[in-house]
Amino acid sequence: MPENENSKKIICLTDSDEDDRMLLHEAILELEMPFEILELCSAEQLMERLSRPGTRLPDFVFLDLAMRGISGFDCIGQIREQDSGRCIKIIVYTMDHSASTMERAFLLGADFYAVKPNAYRNLKDMVEKVFQTHWDTAGTRDRIFHAL
Repeated sequence: MPENENSKKIICLTDSDEDDRMLLHEAILELEMPFEILELCSAEQLMERLSRPGTRLPDFVFLDLAMRGISGFDCIGQIREQDSGRCIKIIVYTMDHSASTMERAFLLGADFYAVKPNAYRNLKDMVEKVFQTHWDTAGTRDRIFHAL
């Protein structure tokens, strides 16, 4: 039976680094779950898509903090202004592993903080952790991924 398009989770991968988007895309596809994956290279593209009338909102947004134009932090704030019901899960996906950056991201409304892993196996582990998170009961420590 064909998959109902409305049952697919929509995932936006927002990162100015094409290689990082491609690797993350591949790791998500390996989960073999019904996803529609959109690759965006800037926060501006993401915000334009989110504000498009009649467009179904994504279920997950993977967001790099270090992009030109609108900062990742500003983007989190703007998403939360539009999505006050917190339907969109915001996954910060960045190289910055400082505690102050993590704290700021969570205060602004991020749901998960992932430090970009340097090995593909760790990337797959991170993707699995994101999609296995029990959002209603997970504490902050359960919402951080940092492969050492």
